[in-house]
Amino acid sequence: MTDHGQDRRLVEIRATWSALLEAEETAFQKCCDLDHENHEKTKQKSEAVRHWWGLANEILWMFTRTRMQYNHELQPFPAFTLGRLANVSEDISNGIIPSFVEDARRGRGRPMFSGERKHIAYGVLYIEAVRSGEIEDRSPNLTVRRAYNVTARAVQGWMKRREEICLGVPFRQLSPEELKKKMLECGEVYSNIGRGAPSDN
Repeated sequence: MTDHGQDRRLVEIRATWSALLEAEETAFQKCCDLDHENHEKTKQKSEAVRHWWGLANEILWMFTRTRMQYNHELQPFPAFTLGRLANVSEDISNGIIPSFVEDARRGRGRPMFSGERKHIAYGVLYIEAVRSGEIEDRSPNLTVRRAYNVTARAVQGWMKRREEICLGVPFRQLSPEELKKKMLECGEVYSNIGRGAPSDN
């Protein structure tokens, strides 16, 4: 990447960073408010907690990757986010499962493991990028089906679970070309270790 391209990318990342920190603060406060209203686990609280975890995860990855890829430390430093995560990890280290962990657990269905979910996410994000005009592809669903070696039904299911699958995946730092490359790489990995049925293309 040229110096000009890197500077432009950093401007985009900084703008995303500020919005991300604000979103995390708002999401954390919502979780606290819901817990004060009802200490029992509810669907609404579980969804709110998972949303907060996704934002916190994205903050950690964006801060780390920007430092590694561009030798740039994002500001402001995410001290409040790290403090919240430190409180949770302290409870766990003492054998206490805090509500911010317990409430995030799903009650039904097979959960997707982190690696599996991230591989699938880039297929979902690729389709969305085509639909928004960022990437040109006449048959994005077919492209993803072939890349991941899955059925049309599998891709449809992924799109319906978009919010769950893409939560916290740091796709904002990728250009359309990089996103397509990432999708193909993830598809190759998933086709070898994933759970999908053979493609029906």
